[in-house]
Amino acid sequence: MKLNPEMLEDTSVHYYIPAPKELQNVLYYPISVGYFDCKPSYAVHRNIHNSYLLIVMMAGALNYQTRRQRGTIRVGQALLLDCNLPHSYQAQGPCSFTFIHFDGAQSREIFEHINRSSGSVIRLTDSTRMHELVGELLGYMKDDRRVNEAQTSSMLYGILMVLMQSSGVSGEGNIGNSMVDQAIDYIQSHLAEPLTVESIAANAGYSPSYFSHVFQKETGLSPYRFVVRSRMDQAMQLLQTTRLPVQDIAFQVGFNSVANFSYAFRKEKGMSPHECRRQRL
Repeated sequence: MKLNPEMLEDTSVHYYIPAPKELQNVLYYPISVGYFDCKPSYAVHRNIHNSYLLIVMMAGALNYQTRRQRGTIRVGQALLLDCNLPHSYQAQGPCSFTFIHFDGAQSREIFEHINRSSGSVIRLTDSTRMHELVGELLGYMKDDRRVNEAQTSSMLYGILMVLMQSSGVSGEGNIGNSMVDQAIDYIQSHLAEPLTVESIAANAGYSPSYFSHVFQKETGLSPYRFVVRSRMDQAMQLLQTTRLPVQDIAFQVGFNSVANFSYAFRKEKGMSPHECRRQRL
């Protein structure tokens, strides 16, 4: 489809998928999927669009509003909306995200469970897995092959199950400590900036030693290791799903030189940034 050049970079892609002719109440089915590199002017205002919408942030932030909620979605989070009701969202500066409009099977029941548990915004407990699954669906569309409805239903179901796990519906919910929640949100929305244990602890309102103890107990990682992993996970997703130069990606995840970024990336992921990019779907 032709994309609006006033709101989207030419790296953006968008695919429409025909709804299944039969079994619409049995299969989950994507209506459209895509990846958007948004300009600061990007905005959507809808009264109704017969689907549910999942947005997974990759860079930057989006403001959103429904009849009952408003807020901001950032890196490491997903936004789940019922597009059968009025809603809007707009870029908070340049941003990037993947998205799926979907329906079918028990989509409404799953949406309602997640919404009751987490509201519209879900902090992803396994953002790497979510990006992999959405990327797999995007890759399937990009191959321009005949769509297998059972296959796409299975792929979409897997994505929704990861979302349910993150929302806590399945019993493996978000980390329950509000201090840790706040710290993780702060880290994931400030990856481009210098991050120290002291600055993260100060934002959460605790001493560095106490904060570090609680954070590691809850997450299994020290704050430093969590920052490194978050930066490398974000870099990996940008390498495999965008055409951004490696230097730009390095700056977006908090490195001031490509050499330092490449060394840290290889140490964490076992491959160079360029090798990672060649694995893109």
